[in-house]
Amino acid sequence: MLGKRGVVLTVVAAAYGMSSMGDQMALVSLTLRLHDQGGSGVAISALVIAGVLPLVVVGPLAAPLVDRVESSRLVVAVTVLQALVSAGLVVVTDLAVTLVLLVLLGTGLALASPALLLLVPRIVGADDTARGYARLDAFRSAGNVAGPALAGALIGVFDVRVALLANTATFVGLAVVLSCLKVRREPVEGARGSWPAQVREGVRVLGGDRLLRTAILALASAIVFTAVLSVARVFFIRDDLGVSGSGYGLLVSAHTVGMLASSTLIAPRVPLGWQPRVLVGAGVLMGTSLAVGAAVPVFALSLVSFALTGVANSLQGLAIRNLIHARVPEQVRGRAFATSGATLNGANLAGTALGGPATALLGGAGALELAGAGTLLATLAGSPVLLRRRVGADAPEGAQERARE
Repeated sequence: MLGKRGVVLTVVAAAYGMSSMGDQMALVSLTLRLHDQGGSGVAISALVIAGVLPLVVVGPLAAPLVDRVESSRLVVAVTVLQALVSAGLVVVTDLAVTLVLLVLLGTGLALASPALLLLVPRIVGADDTARGYARLDAFRSAGNVAGPALAGALIGVFDVRVALLANTATFVGLAVVLSCLKVRREPVEGARGSWPAQVREGVRVLGGDRLLRTAILALASAIVFTAVLSVARVFFIRDDLGVSGSGYGLLVSAHTVGMLASSTLIAPRVPLGWQPRVLVGAGVLMGTSLAVGAAVPVFALSLVSFALTGVANSLQGLAIRNLIHARVPEQVRGRAFATSGATLNGANLAGTALGGPATALLGGAGALELAGAGTLLATLAGSPVLLRRRVGADAPEGAQERARE
């Protein structure tokens, strides 16, 4: 990815990272505003659910649009609408209206995310797609690290509205970048037909491929357990480790730093043919890190454990993207990305819901041990297929060539 292609990808990835940073800023800002208004824990949980649920429900239903419309044009249109919705969040304080606006933002993300993924091969070429996805993920991780800190600074100096305005500006920035760069991915022949049939095609193309079916189901099953971390870690860190608020922030940040390090230093160097094995290895790393870190509640070990969960998280997500790119025909690839994203986000919601009862019953450390054991079992259940099958074997026509080493 040398020369002009690398520069274009970096500009797009940076704009995407800024948008991800804005998403985190908005979540922190709205959470603090709701807390200051006396909102309950249920109301705060509803903020998170309202943003994620459209990815699970709306994403697959609206996904045919991703394959029917030129990708850059779709992202620009969606991000402009998201900017308008985000501007509404600046002035709206009613909880019900806020939740509706968050659902709209999530719906936009359900369309923009797969469309951006479709642009990567057009920017870097088919041979460098894995590196392209990794760079996109690296900037997204950097944005996720910077977002909460910047939101806190803006709220401390100004107020919540300024942080929400900054989020609005990030949507505008992404739209401007894509409009100026003129990167295009035109719809390919075969991306037409009745809307229900198009929706079903996204499910069929993943379910009909044994390698993809196993990879996505194994990862989704693992995520149901892994997502317990998002609830249990605060109890583990505060009660079992007994560290301060600053220590809590450091441990939580270690996960995102691990993701950033993986997507920058490791994932771009993994050959396409290794992706199924990487998916298994990352699942084992995730489960082992959670289980060992929880079993031995020492701060230094926990810091390493949380960083390794971030490394594993990044490798898992990028492996799925690369496998879909290699094995799904181009005319249905947008729907495949949307459908896999819905499945994995649904698993994340289920795991987050499991985290509350698991933590109440087992405590923070016990819940993390459960998360580690469940992640390991789910990963190992899918490993016979993932370790045996080659990426290019039985791939759709046109995808096999890209999968050859």
